[in-house]
Amino acid sequence: MAGKTKNFVYPFLINEMKKNGETQKELAKTLGLTRESVNFRFSGKREWTISEIEKICKHYNKDFYELFRKE
Repeated sequence: MAGKTKNFVYPFLINEMKKNGETQKELAKTLGLTRESVNFRFSGKREWTISEIEKICKHYNKDFYELFRKE
């Protein structure tokens, strides 16, 4: 459908956030973004940048595949 955004889910990233007791607001602070910006990325309204992905992987000491793979 035109204008409709796909709803992307990042279950492994979400699990890592939960494991570390972090919220989208806290992840946003780590990335230097607003919580709304991070929420847009989780909902698929915006794509993660390579720089953001690198920061997230470094923050959690995980590689891309561990956090961003689809089931």
